[in-house]
Amino acid sequence: MMRNFFRWFYTALLMGVLPLAQAVNLPEINAAAYVVADEQSGMILASRDKDARIEPAALTKLMTAYLVFDALHSGKLKAQQPLKISTAGWHTDGSRMFLQQGVAVNVETVVQGMLVVSANDAAITLAEAVSGGEKAFVRRMNAEAQKMGLENTHFVNCTGLPAEGQYSSVGDLLLLAQALVRDFPQYQGWFAKKSFSYNGITQLNRNLLLFRDDQVDGLAVGYTINGGYNLAVSSKRNERKVIAVLVGADSSEARAAEGSKLLSWALTSFNTARVYPASHKVADIAVYKGAYGKVAVGFLRDAYVTLPSNGTQQLSIELEAVQPVVAPVRKGQGMGTLKLLLGKQVVAQQEVVALDDVGEAGWFSRWLDAVSLWWRSLFS
Repeated sequence: MMRNFFRWFYTALLMGVLPLAQAVNLPEINAAAYVVADEQSGMILASRDKDARIEPAALTKLMTAYLVFDALHSGKLKAQQPLKISTAGWHTDGSRMFLQQGVAVNVETVVQGMLVVSANDAAITLAEAVSGGEKAFVRRMNAEAQKMGLENTHFVNCTGLPAEGQYSSVGDLLLLAQALVRDFPQYQGWFAKKSFSYNGITQLNRNLLLFRDDQVDGLAVGYTINGGYNLAVSSKRNERKVIAVLVGADSSEARAAEGSKLLSWALTSFNTARVYPASHKVADIAVYKGAYGKVAVGFLRDAYVTLPSNGTQQLSIELEAVQPVVAPVRKGQGMGTLKLLLGKQVVAQQEVVALDDVGEAGWFSRWLDAVSLWWRSLFS
């Protein structure tokens, strides 16, 4: 089995180019678009139209939450810091926690109102606290989306209310959800709260799966007339976590049923294991003009693989190294691509990086290597 792990592990950090649903029978998922991935390996296990533009609706608040968590982590916001509610926050349409204009409420309470009942008045209040106003905050949302590589996403507001020019995709929303889980695990418990009370009003979380499956611990739901019922959900079983995004369900009940079906399939049909620890050498690559003649390459983080629990296919790997590599080399520098092949077809690929620094050699060694490179270039 370990030999099969080694053949498969290079898919571990991929954002899903291997159609694993073909290897494991996937039930029919009644939704316009969906994607489900293993949290540790990052592998996409199944998807439909993951890059198609959709209305993100309240799933927009995943990015709002990311920036708010970042502000809490950096100390720009404090959990018990009082926030005064503005006219803009008070008058926001849609879901509300019923904040009152001019009344101070602490950050933690407002954040929980946004996460548990998708309160738009809470989202506006937090955007103002972080950036001074919603427009400035939205600019930060789009800048962060670019940093995350969300190529099919553009935000116009922080609430998810329908707006011209606001769009995303289930693939991008998956990346965003993964970033939330990875970067801010200390706040994940807030997503799992089943109810929220403020000012004498108690509201239930609209994510029905929280009431039906103890393994579900978030993340958000949404709805628009044109886009239908949406869901971003995470579930953990036996130390293994999966994240799914589903849009275009016909009702809140259908959203929960189809989301449950997708999560259950992903958790029962696959196993995930660590195959290489962080900084484990995968190969050596020659270095010219360096203090050392080679550099070890691999991954800076632990490498995990997700495999169908009913067996594996016979895959092969190929290292396509950057050539020539000339010193200096810095740790973390891209050094090539590991490709996973099924026959001659590339089904996945992932960048490998240098695991160490390599400084420049002395002038004589550099001169010798320069001659070697010149000679090599004559025959390339």
